[in-house]
Amino acid sequence: MYKPFYSQCVLHFMRFYSRYPDLTHFKSEADKTNWFSCKNALKHYSDRDKQMLMKVYAGRDTLADNVYETAIKFNTNIDDIWDMLPDFERLVAKKRGLI
Repeated sequence: MYKPFYSQCVLHFMRFYSRYPDLTHFKSEADKTNWFSCKNALKHYSDRDKQMLMKVYAGRDTLADNVYETAIKFNTNIDDIWDMLPDFERLVAKKRGLI
């Protein structure tokens, strides 16, 4: 399956953001930009979708395992989460200036 070049970048950005959502001090300007890109992209989603995205990216397992666990926890269809991820990744990448 084709994945855009920015998918792994967004995965990295969101794993950091989801583990430290209240961060106020950053080690570098790049970390700060990445963090705010995620925060601003999440503003476009409902509270429930935000919680699901945070759960997916905060997990320590593979992305597929995290999506599966999130679908069970939120009692939603796994395909709905998979459909949401590419749009979210694209939005974060745009906010970050990658595309």
